[in-house]
Amino acid sequence: MTDAVVQIPPQSWEYRLVAAVVYAVEQRAGGGRPGGPRTRWNGRVLEETDPENVGSAHPDGSIAVSVRQVLDRLREARDLDRPLTDDEAWLLRDAMDTLTHEAAHLMARLGDMSAPEAYPYDAAAAAYDEGRTEQWTKRNLDNIIIDVFADAGLEKVEAAVLAQPGVDAYAAFSPAVRHLDKAVAERSGLTSAEVTQKLMCADDSQRWNVAVDLMIDERLAEPGLMPEAHRAEVRKQLVAPLRESLSGLAAVEADESLGRDQKAEAGTKAAQQAIAGLDTELNRIERKYRIDNAQRAQQEAQRPGSRLNQAGRQARGNLPPDLKRLRALTAPQAPAAGATKRPVGAADHAPSEQGEGPRGQQAGPGGPRQSRSPQRD
Repeated sequence: MTDAVVQIPPQSWEYRLVAAVVYAVEQRAGGGRPGGPRTRWNGRVLEETDPENVGSAHPDGSIAVSVRQVLDRLREARDLDRPLTDDEAWLLRDAMDTLTHEAAHLMARLGDMSAPEAYPYDAAAAAYDEGRTEQWTKRNLDNIIIDVFADAGLEKVEAAVLAQPGVDAYAAFSPAVRHLDKAVAERSGLTSAEVTQKLMCADDSQRWNVAVDLMIDERLAEPGLMPEAHRAEVRKQLVAPLRESLSGLAAVEADESLGRDQKAEAGTKAAQQAIAGLDTELNRIERKYRIDNAQRAQQEAQRPGSRLNQAGRQARGNLPPDLKRLRALTAPQAPAAGATKRPVGAADHAPSEQGEGPRGQQAGPGGPRQSRSPQRD
């Protein structure tokens, strides 16, 4: 934007329409339930003066909207006394898409970028955020239109607008995030819609951690498996393949020489690489903890003072009288007084030609060896 900031008057119809969309998005994103997420909108609606943008969500909580491409079209449709053409209806749907998308961005707080485990809002984070916000918008746009059109005086054009198809504003980001959210859902026991909503409303600085926490809590947080003190390090190992795979998508999205299908293919491929890397790390980490825990349990069972050994001694002490007598008769007897001591293993005759008894292999010490793991618009 330029330095000339123009605010839409709060008493205007346009302002009330934007406010209605912001409120509807908050409700649809879970803000209607106790403790649910809340919009960070500061109550200001600005004219979008950047010619490259039709709308934007600002760090201070303001929302900026193109007057000509968004607000004017909606106001003109309100006053129209004839049916909309298909082109007009599509442009109205696109205008509502813009309002909904920017209002959805305001459901996430920026977070403290200097906090422990915070991640910057870089190219990978932008792809992860924009793709998800667009995905949520497409999934909820019809409901937002129904929520606000009647009170805004747009009920007569509602059916025509709802009949129009939608087009993803981010041809590469959207399919990538769609595949990733589905993968996280499958590994966390949630639905894809739940994952999308949780991550859309997560702080920008912690969104990666929130995503992998969903899988950690499902796969690694069972009692006694992963120590909670290890969570920060495990997060890093799981986040790394996600960020690496998405880091190049911004260049793909901006490449005007690529068609939408080519961008979608690149986004899908990036997601598949991210999922493969995620599974490799998740399986390796889980396997390591399970093997380590099994080895500790075995070592504990072999200790003289362990509960397993104590239980064995207690069981022997509770033998029936007949078995106790039999055990006493078969137990090694102490030598009689004055008897000559013989070295252990000494015999009264030479070893037979068959050898000195059965021989076998002894298990080596230790166990399996483990390898070491190496402005938003």
